[in-house]
Amino acid sequence: MDVYRVDVSDILDDLGASVEASDDLSLDPIEVGAERFVPTEAPHFDVTVTNTGTALVAMGTIIAPVTATCARCLCEFPTVIEADVEGFYIRRGDEESVPEEQEVEYVGDDEMVDLMPALHAALVLEAPFAPVHDEECKGLCPDCGADLNEGPCGCERQNEPHGPFAALRDLDLGKDENTD
Repeated sequence: MDVYRVDVSDILDDLGASVEASDDLSLDPIEVGAERFVPTEAPHFDVTVTNTGTALVAMGTIIAPVTATCARCLCEFPTVIEADVEGFYIRRGDEESVPEEQEVEYVGDDEMVDLMPALHAALVLEAPFAPVHDEECKGLCPDCGADLNEGPCGCERQNEPHGPFAALRDLDLGKDENTD
């Protein structure tokens, strides 16, 4: 993973002070499970890093125009991932002042922080696990593979009832219709 380092030397000893970072990134494709989101242009972020006393907190946003593959019909489509960025940075040796469950990054010995883990995590958390190009997407026919968005495929499956209980329609439960 790439790095994006920000100099925080001016705010390390100044409670409430902050430094802003705003830039466009060169970013590798984002992978979430089996899904892959390929940036179509440089993602842009705006982040403010603030000294809160016990830590440096990064807050901001990132916007990434990407190409995704529809989980239903497999067509590629453009979309945008917009995410809130949150980062938490401490100096080495200050771990006792941080709750155990808090994820942290460290301020480097050169008084720099790397924003890239927070930027990447924000995009991964906001990326859809099963992207669809349209909520009305009908997907592909499971038998012949035809794109059902273009119309009926014409294979035998089109004439069968659909739904979670369709397989039960011909089930013989052994009941006699003449029971009183």
